[in-house]
Amino acid sequence: MIQFYKIIFGLSLILATLSIGSGCRQNYVPTDEELADYGWVLFSQGDYVGARDWFQLSIDKDSTYMDGYCGIGWSNGKLGYADTAYQYLYLGKDMTYDDIRFPNQVNLPIDFVGGLVFASSAIGNDSLTIAYSQEFDFKQNQIQVDMGDGDFRWTLKEALFTTLGYDSNINAQDVRLAWSVAQYNSSQFIECVSNIRLIWEDADISGVFDPDISTVQGRNEIAKELEKLQLLLSS
Repeated sequence: MIQFYKIIFGLSLILATLSIGSGCRQNYVPTDEELADYGWVLFSQGDYVGARDWFQLSIDKDSTYMDGYCGIGWSNGKLGYADTAYQYLYLGKDMTYDDIRFPNQVNLPIDFVGGLVFASSAIGNDSLTIAYSQEFDFKQNQIQVDMGDGDFRWTLKEALFTTLGYDSNINAQDVRLAWSVAQYNSSQFIECVSNIRLIWEDADISGVFDPDISTVQGRNEIAKELEKLQLLLSS
């Protein structure tokens, strides 16, 4: 819980600073990290407009602060502004990640790619969705190797949100489902079925999924399974 208290302590200083009148001396200036952290607190509370505003403050303070772009992208995605979400996630994705300055944000790069998968899916660009999903899969495999944990599965801001007692319910299964839908739309039925089976495996769904992709009936079976998984993962 140490990180949680650090966040709350930092936020109390931020709010105190903002409440000081312009004629008073300000002894504390919040960092870009603290501004963004408060954005994620608001995000966890469902206040996506407020979160977006705080993330904007963080990049106004430091235009190279990656997590600010990540937060604005995800907040706009939650608000339904897929184009804007894509824009900010794309802008921040390839910035230089400073793992010395921000050691608690080790999975920040994959947070961007996961967001780009959903943004690409929301704007209806299947080729981009597939490309970012492949990049996401590569990054997740890299993390598994680095951690020595083949069971690791990405969850959005897991470390930070855990300290806040919040589960975003946005994880690697959702990415794989978006990937599967894009593959289906692109007539990549073999690959789509393979991804569905992996979702079943991660979700501990028993049974065998073996549709005949050469038939209309088999392809309809795939479509129905994708709909079922969307309902399952969104619940």
